Amino acid sequence: SLAALSTPVLSVIILLAISGLHSALVLLAVFLDARLCMRFPCPWAQITFFPALWATFWTGVATLSPIGRLSAWSPAHGFDGYIWLQSFLGPAAIDWIVSAWAVVISQVIAAWLMNEDADPNDDALILSSSPAYLHNSRQSTCSIQMRCMTLLSVILVLLVVPSYFWDHYPIPVLSQDTTPLTVGCVLPAYRYYKHYALTLQDYIEESKKLNGHATIMIWPEGAVEFKNSQEREDGFTQVRKMITGSYVGMSFEETVTDPGDKTGLTGIKRTGFALISKESDIPHITYYKRRLVPIAESFSLRPSGIPPDVFTLQLTHPKEVNKTEWAPGPNYTRPIPITTSICLDFTAQNAFGGLPIRPALILAPARTWDLTIGVAMWMQAKQRAEEIGSMVLWCDGGNGVSGIGGGGFRDVQQVGPGSWVKTIGVDYPPKESRTMYGATGNQGLWILWLIIPGLSMGR
Repeated sequence: SLAALSTPVLSVIILLAISGLHSALVLLAVFLDARLCMRFPCPWAQITFFPALWATFWTGVATLSPIGRLSAWSPAHGFDGYIWLQSFLGPAAIDWIVSAWAVVISQVIAAWLMNEDADPNDDALILSSSPAYLHNSRQSTCSIQMRCMTLLSVILVLLVVPSYFWDHYPIPVLSQDTTPLTVGCVLPAYRYYKHYALTLQDYIEESKKLNGHATIMIWPEGAVEFKNSQEREDGFTQVRKMITGSYVGMSFEETVTDPGDKTGLTGIKRTGFALISKESDIPHITYYKRRLVPIAESFSLRPSGIPPDVFTLQLTHPKEVNKTEWAPGPNYTRPIPITTSICLDFTAQNAFGGLPIRPALILAPARTWDLTIGVAMWMQAKQRAEEIGSMVLWCDGGNGVSGIGGGGFRDVQQVGPGSWVKTIGVDYPPKESRTMYGATGNQGLWILWLIIPGLSMGR
């Protein structure tokens, strides 16, 4: 978007440079496939080399690129038949599927064009002038190629079958195996506060409206700004006084002393998140943004290198439920593992690979400047949640969208400002075992490469 930066010309230059680099790298991948695939003696290896190369290529680009998976050409949403693969191989599975279908379609079109252009007289001339064994060899090679292409097509179709047995819907809110959890997004609207630069007090007043209705409520990315650490702690104290039985996720920008400056004369600015409640004088979760928007944020903010952690929220019983029916003693509470991340961090490859257990919910403050960008980031967040078998509470304080993603939730809750509350179902007891992708990360790429010799040796 041209409005992303203060200088539109610089925006265009940066966008053209990034797009040009990615296009050049794509051409390099296609060139490598053209040069190397024909060196494989088996047709199966020839047609499966490009999908493995393509998946590996985009994994590397997403790891090194400052905008991560936003640069990938594979869709973050679309046909639901392959969604179940994400929890096993992550986004590389979708990259492989897309490129494998591209190989099948291109081979079919190439065969059709060759048959259209073929001259029957040429075939007769070849038959009369070539030895019989050469003609038989040519027919055998074409037959093997056709069988390999058919096999790949069958595999791609069969990979859709598990989706018919996969649960595509959210789990029930009220059942013996679920815990009802009410979450909210604090998005003050201009029509109520009559000014654009919202203050800490504005967010506190808006949070009071959700207090008692939402167990967890979060503020959007960079909702308030603190000049120093003492001002931040004072802000936490004000919010803590307002809370009755809720957990409030505050996102903020703060200026603190640069840890790299021994003199203490310089400061750095960073975007953070803190989960606060009356149960503790210190935040349950403290997290700082790790990926910054190139140019727009990278010049003014300092990224963090510390990955997110998991906090287990102990949910007490509702008033209408007896505590002994709610959970066993001595605490009579239900555990809900929670983690967090901020906006562009969701574009990272295997963003939650370091978590010891599977979180039930990811708290995700965000701020985007354009609806198109907001939807793209929402799709990335939803995909990251699907990969680790979780759900994400996405709260965009800009011009984007907000809602619950993953766990069967696909649609946004709303577009633009306006606070909202939603009750969701969480597994009880929580599923703490990590998905295959959550546990192994990008190591699953080896499976895609082993497909090449795996069936080749069986031929």
